[in-house]
Amino acid sequence: MLDAAIPAFAPHPFIGVAPWRRIRSLAVYKTTRPALEAALGVVLPATPKRLSLGDADILWNGPGQWLVLGELDMPETLAAVTEQTDGLCLLTLSGPHAVEVLKRLLPIDIACFAEDDVAITTAAHIGVRVWREGAVFNLACFRSFAGALHHALAQAAQSFPGRG
Repeated sequence: MLDAAIPAFAPHPFIGVAPWRRIRSLAVYKTTRPALEAALGVVLPATPKRLSLGDADILWNGPGQWLVLGELDMPETLAAVTEQTDGLCLLTLSGPHAVEVLKRLLPIDIACFAEDDVAITTAAHIGVRVWREGAVFNLACFRSFAGALHHALAQAAQSFPGRG
């Protein structure tokens, strides 16, 4: 794992950097999904959803693929596990105008997003994974695009009260 620093951003009342968490991709082998689910003790999401398992979150990332945030013992004989921690940045968006801010950037109907929904989409032409945890929206993007995504979020939030 590289020793990459989380980018520094100007403080913003709605936008934050999520606390550091280990991030790995998990891709099941052709015939091992039942054994992997048995080893983990869960049914992995088959649709764009988030699943909490102890201190870890498992995000659907496509058919037979997931992102695992946090510490989780994953049997590498049953799936391909790839370290992603240094390559991704996790931003958060909260506050009373979060949905309206995201409507300005995302080409999906974010107003219909329920708790634990996940989408792989774009925000201001930047590839993102977005998911909802309560009133907080999380966005994961490649670390090299994090500054541009933070700027786009700040610009989209500029006209709302309490922006700082």
